[in-house]
Amino acid sequence: MKKYFYNFFLILKNIKNYGFITVLKSCFIELFYLIKFKDFKSYIYDDSFTSTYEQTKYEKSYNTQHTPTPYFFLKIGADFIVKEKIDDFVILDLGCGYGRVGDFFSAKFRCIFYGIEINKNFIDYLKIKRSNKINYNLYNLDLKNKLKREKIFKKIASHKKKIIIFISDPFDIYTIIEILAFFEKLDHLILGVNINQLEKLFKDYKKVYIKTFNKELRHITLMKLK
Repeated sequence: MKKYFYNFFLILKNIKNYGFITVLKSCFIELFYLIKFKDFKSYIYDDSFTSTYEQTKYEKSYNTQHTPTPYFFLKIGADFIVKEKIDDFVILDLGCGYGRVGDFFSAKFRCIFYGIEINKNFIDYLKIKRSNKINYNLYNLDLKNKLKREKIFKKIASHKKKIIIFISDPFDIYTIIEILAFFEKLDHLILGVNINQLEKLFKDYKKVYIKTFNKELRHITLMKLK
């Protein structure tokens, strides 16, 4: 039962962090895009390749399990990008799950998607499901592997376009800091969702836009280097 309903349980568990009205609005938007993109498989919970949800709460080094970012949050992020008058860009999803970030942003913008995911089952499924999509790049990789991840990052840099790095409920802070160091001299923004220690992790960045919720950890932010 956990495989199919655990992510729904997490939504209910976080009502106090977002507020009842926000969760209700989020549910309507979620249903709309679930139907539009036929994305129901994204709610299957699978931590066989990652740390469990409980482990991420007390371990300093971990790989976050698959928890789909609500479409409501992605819509807020897309609104930020529209305000910045950006259309032609590369979006990098660090832990892409079943590819909903790629589906959502590809439908709204002229962008190139790079999704990196530790769970091989997800990537194998996406390569078949999205085989007809252009500018949709998928990689099965543990992002802690610096040599392999930087080969992908160099491909991203070769496009010579603005880069948007999507980070949601990230794995350990040390790996994120290492990844950001690679992009330091490239034209990039960070779209962050559910990031703990936001000020510490992004001390070299300034907030361009922010959507606040009841709990600071849950804020959605678009950031650029100071």
